[in-house]
Amino acid sequence: MERLRRSSSPSRFWSSTPSSEGTRPRKRPSIGRAAESFQNRFIASFKSARRRAEELEQQKTSTFLAGLFRLPAELHTHILSELCISDLLSLRRTCRALNDLVSGCGAPLVRFWVKHKLGSLHTKLYPPPQPDQAHFQYILAMRRRHIASIRLTRELANFVLRDTLKHASERQKQIWDSVYNKMIPLVFAVGYFLEEHRRMVLERDLGRIRPRSNIAYDICTTPGITNQERKIMKRLDPPMRLQYFYMYCFIVQVLARKLRPPTYAGSVEKFVRGWTAHPASSEDIAFVLVLGGISQVAKLLACPNYSERRRLLHAFITRLSPYESTAWRGHWRDIGVSSPALLDDIPCASIGITQLDQIWEPLIIDMMKPESRAFTEQQKVRYEEVRASKKFINEIMGYDILRGRPADGDDREEDDGGEM
Repeated sequence: MERLRRSSSPSRFWSSTPSSEGTRPRKRPSIGRAAESFQNRFIASFKSARRRAEELEQQKTSTFLAGLFRLPAELHTHILSELCISDLLSLRRTCRALNDLVSGCGAPLVRFWVKHKLGSLHTKLYPPPQPDQAHFQYILAMRRRHIASIRLTRELANFVLRDTLKHASERQKQIWDSVYNKMIPLVFAVGYFLEEHRRMVLERDLGRIRPRSNIAYDICTTPGITNQERKIMKRLDPPMRLQYFYMYCFIVQVLARKLRPPTYAGSVEKFVRGWTAHPASSEDIAFVLVLGGISQVAKLLACPNYSERRRLLHAFITRLSPYESTAWRGHWRDIGVSSPALLDDIPCASIGITQLDQIWEPLIIDMMKPESRAFTEQQKVRYEEVRASKKFINEIMGYDILRGRPADGDDREEDDGGEM
């Protein structure tokens, strides 16, 4: 009581004790505090109303999900098969229960997509797994490869046409649409060849038993793997093998052209813009082709200028190094190395990247020999002509796509699709 009396005495003093300035009025709550209190009560009422609405919505949602999960597995598959891949991915991110539902229907979804959605080229190059081993990841991998093919085809088309379609007629645009659709499966097959080439290179260089104290991470160039590439070629359609190779040559042609400084720029402009006077080396281009594949090539070609392309090339090479990137494990997983044991071997591995002129070309030259029966005599003669002119895009389409002339026509001037 004494403590209470002492604590309350100041207020009694201020209310009853007179001062020289007159009697001080009783202290009242300020307007700001009253407004703040009203605001807090107002917001709390809204929060409680929203909380009740969320609880009601959750009860309705849980009732819907409970009814959905009670349906037979056949109906689940029928419902999910009507959705596209992006909708399935969004559904998986909704909640854990729906993620488990989509994953549980992986095998029937794979069978449905193989039968109704995927083309014969997809299933021939990438055979679907057994029904008891099918997973939703197979569909995602095929979608990723198909999107990479479309993006690279678009960049190749932009390189060839540039501003041509702006002044073209509707008939010419329709013709080019058919050409564009023809290029997509060719690019997809080139992506398969490069992916298999990378897999064989990594199987050769990773997982070896070696003294970890003597060998560190290293990238070097090695000769070709012609025998292994021959096994890859057997999976490709025999009538289309030469077309696939021409498309690969055209991709390398465009990539080499885009990774060298513009010829119109002088030395002063190159210095001001920070452009190096030397184009990207063949080792760097081989590094992108072997380890990056068509998806990384599409990203490089999508850069608007030369400086950004060189920066992206340098970033792709350095981010795979365990000594220069802290996220190198994630980048190696992106290119197909998912085994933890192989990832642990990368810091002490010496990875050999096939030389650029030894990828695919020695195999074709070997198949073009007179004693070989892989190609006809007419194809062998035509191959020498195309190899000398380097007009791969015209040979792929069968005519000069810019001028609308036959491929054997008299071209006095070199076009962008021929001279790089």
